[in-house]
Amino acid sequence: MSMDQPHPVTMATVARAAGVHQTTVSLALRNHRSIPAATTERIRKIANELGYRPNPMVSALIAQRRSGRSNTQGAPLAFLTNYKTRDGWRHSTNYVTLFEEMQAYAATRGYHLEDFWLAEPDMTPDRIRDILLHRGIRGIIVCPMPSAPYTLTFDFSEFAVLSLGLTLQSPVLDRVSIDYYAVMGLCVQKLLERGHRRIGFSTTLDIDNRVNHLSLGAFLAERHLRPRRFVAPFTPEKWESGALQKWIKTARPDALITSISPHFQQLKNWLQEMPVKHRPTLELACVDCSPDIRDQHGIIQDIRTEARAAVDWISSRVERAQFGVPGSPQTIMVAGSWRD
Repeated sequence: MSMDQPHPVTMATVARAAGVHQTTVSLALRNHRSIPAATTERIRKIANELGYRPNPMVSALIAQRRSGRSNTQGAPLAFLTNYKTRDGWRHSTNYVTLFEEMQAYAATRGYHLEDFWLAEPDMTPDRIRDILLHRGIRGIIVCPMPSAPYTLTFDFSEFAVLSLGLTLQSPVLDRVSIDYYAVMGLCVQKLLERGHRRIGFSTTLDIDNRVNHLSLGAFLAERHLRPRRFVAPFTPEKWESGALQKWIKTARPDALITSISPHFQQLKNWLQEMPVKHRPTLELACVDCSPDIRDQHGIIQDIRTEARAAVDWISSRVERAQFGVPGSPQTIMVAGSWRD
């Protein structure tokens, strides 16, 4: 004989326990001014004790009806950014591609993304939070942080929330990220297969921090296992031509891995500008090749899979009303593929 499943706690359940009408509960949970503060506090306490959680999809529909907006785009999700300017995040080709891929896939799941800027003039995190709740938005995807300190002040207690990448260090959220350790491992493997005996890696301290040291860690692990096949990595604070060329001349790598597409392109240009007699014989590879630049050699990150994983993750949590900062955060890591 099967065991009876517990009945879900609804707004009507809370109303019966509080001895009030269901409409009063609805207004109290929305902090409506028509309900006395003492009554609102009592009803909220009862709702919390009973484990009441609003249905986020119903909340979104109600919010859209109140505002007169059409639901043809599906239920909204927030894409939260914290750059110095509203469109600062759009300077990253990867972030733009990721947003577009998430938007396209979200549409197939009955959602759409709207970007919200935390640094909006005269805006506070609490005000953005109230705006999201008023509009029935219960899912937030956090864009990677622009720079240190990699922290965010926001009350996520009533939202399903996910961060992209590895930059956000506090609070620690569920996240979807490129697997920078595996990406570096694949790049090294391909260069070893091509017969290189002095493989080098260069990145800046800021980029190394942004990927939580995973690329550098993978490179150092390979160097530990095969010390004669690798040279010590070069990790300056800033990416400068003179210092890098001096290091190349001293370390004499026969292959050099760069961490981002712009560094690959700059290094390629620097080498081409050198006199032929002084130019080192050097194969370049990048662990973040631009898909649009065909002559970049190395790893193409799978941004499309990253985008789909993010939408699947956040939508499932919205639909199950799994809100707040997780006690045991989880991470989905997405690999890449090699391109000659």
